[in-house]
Amino acid sequence: MGVLATLFLAGAPVGKLIGKEYDEVTESISLVKHRPEPIKWSDRDITVAWLGHASFLINFYGTKILIDPALETRIGLTPVGNFTVGPKRYVGAALSAEDIGPVDLLLLSHAHTDHFDLPTINKIESSNTYIVTATNTASLLEGTNFASIKELHWRESADISGVTIKAIEGQHWGARLPWQKGMDANSLLLSKNGVNIFFGADTGYTTKISEQLRNVDIDLAIMGIAAYSPKSFENKHATPEQAWQMAEEMKAKWIAPMHWGTFKLSQEPMDEPITRFRSASAGQAEKVAIQEVGGTWVRPRT
Repeated sequence: MGVLATLFLAGAPVGKLIGKEYDEVTESISLVKHRPEPIKWSDRDITVAWLGHASFLINFYGTKILIDPALETRIGLTPVGNFTVGPKRYVGAALSAEDIGPVDLLLLSHAHTDHFDLPTINKIESSNTYIVTATNTASLLEGTNFASIKELHWRESADISGVTIKAIEGQHWGARLPWQKGMDANSLLLSKNGVNIFFGADTGYTTKISEQLRNVDIDLAIMGIAAYSPKSFENKHATPEQAWQMAEEMKAKWIAPMHWGTFKLSQEPMDEPITRFRSASAGQAEKVAIQEVGGTWVRPRT
């Protein structure tokens, strides 16, 4: 399979994507500088760890949640077993599936392979884990052994393991393959004990999100800030400045940038998104929750 076809599966529109500053054939995977220690996390807190790209591990007042895990060396097609053909990591995952162990909730925003990585999901598999995924994507999980698999369409919600999960409509698309037109792409609102976490997943700039979150106090907004170059990509992947603007429009107290620095899926330099995001947040840097893979944030107690 060609590079462009693989990148479609990762949510990158067709175009010239591979930049000169990173040659995946010759470059080794950088070691992560920070390793979260979930065994030490308190169930009295909300603790959020960025595992790389769009993968997050959260202890939400005792509910263990894993979002969009892609923790293997590559993302893309898995024609045989867990062998994957596709883009290689630039920096290692902060934790492996084995490090994480069973979780209460596995949340999958959409079927693109950088968010819905079957080899990682297979390693997380547990009969005690509940899955929430997007419309028309549950079929991708046939043959797995989970407690349940529930699809949510935009504005639908479910109460599972003490957490309310609501599907939010953003501006992206969800087809894993070009002809799978019925697959949705969700952003997600997670709520428990009066605290709300918004997970943006992939989305271009849109006011639809803040409209759906009207009258919801957002404590943490997790926003994608990369895969916006060339210009045509912006329609489905917000720029760092647009991601900051959307978080401001939803009046988020804290913001965690993601979806940058892990896989080469677009033309902008690997570190450009976080540089631009820091500039956008100038004067409000205290609102930025996590800036490095493996970084951990604990919601301050009130």
